Amino acid sequence: MPDATDLPVFKIVREFAAPRDIVWAAWTEPKRMQHWFGPKGAQATTLVFDLRPGGMSHTRLAMPGGGAMYARWDFEEIEPPRKLVYMHGVADADANFAKHPMEARFPTKMLTTVLFDAVGEKTRVTLTWTPFAATPEEVEFFRTAMPGMTQGWEGSFEQLDAYLAG
Repeated sequence: MPDATDLPVFKIVREFAAPRDIVWAAWTEPKRMQHWFGPKGAQATTLVFDLRPGGMSHTRLAMPGGGAMYARWDFEEIEPPRKLVYMHGVADADANFAKHPMEARFPTKMLTTVLFDAVGEKTRVTLTWTPFAATPEEVEFFRTAMPGMTQGWEGSFEQLDAYLAG
């Protein structure tokens, strides 16, 4: 297993034209999250959402063109409205962490930190992902997959922008 200091860190920063409390709510209230979370064009359905340290989120993503994927978040740290820390990964229908269905080399779990900073009437969101308990092959794949992760999160953030503007 790679040393923690050798792990790549994926980072994306985006500013939203909405107050921090509203952006926080979009990340932490299932009825809001379902409007934007997931790949562009996917329809999210929250199956479980227990926002507390030790709690979990389990979401079904109906994919454009058919099929479904599931996401699981295990909440570790919650500091409203400033910080969320959770273990993020692809899951199966029963909420078990699972290998990514389109790429088995992708890490099963990623430590995720999301920071929400008030910038006047706007909010800057900084999201980082670090592979967790990943094999060297998974770490290397993660490193090379960062441009695709950026593209995926940009699509989600476009959906979040549209939801916040709506």
